[in-house]
Amino acid sequence: MAAKGRALAAFVFLCACSPFGSVSVRADEATPQVTVLRVTPRGSDVFLNFQLAGVLNPELARKIEAGLETTIRYEIRMYRQYRYWFDSLLDSRRYAVSVTFDPVTREYVVAEMLDGKPLHRATTADFEDVKRALVSRENLLAFHVSPDWPHRNLIVHMRAAFDSGYLFAFIPVDYRTSWKKSKKFAIGAAGGP
Repeated sequence: MAAKGRALAAFVFLCACSPFGSVSVRADEATPQVTVLRVTPRGSDVFLNFQLAGVLNPELARKIEAGLETTIRYEIRMYRQYRYWFDSLLDSRRYAVSVTFDPVTREYVVAEMLDGKPLHRATTADFEDVKRALVSRENLLAFHVSPDWPHRNLIVHMRAAFDSGYLFAFIPVDYRTSWKKSKKFAIGAAGGP
């Protein structure tokens, strides 16, 4: 029985180490991460500016130009931060940017969604605009703070997820960045818990 367990462990190890069984990140590639996350409160609305680095590579560009839909998904959470206790989750959002190349018109279609609902759709012929749309956003209205929510010691966390490769040459694998935290902020001068 122990021999079967060792044989299975050896098989799993060999599959994980083979070029077809693993997704590897080369040493010369930057590790994808959200590098900029700025929060701008305006009244009871919370706007975000962010930037993702280390995602765009020649493989992703070839995938887009081949006409395959490419999506980067962002998970955004707003917390009430406590100094000596666990932070409490107030709200969360899912923001996604999808790009598809239309070979007939030779244009890229960029579609933005927030919580599964269409937010914005545009077409462009410039690949630089596509790259900018995939990895950065300014003035994204992410949250509307309810009057019964806390208005002080708020913080936003964000991470990105995208297709990074294939396991066993046909199973798509998602890569998730680590969480990026914003600076603490407050909503207006109005009272709140």
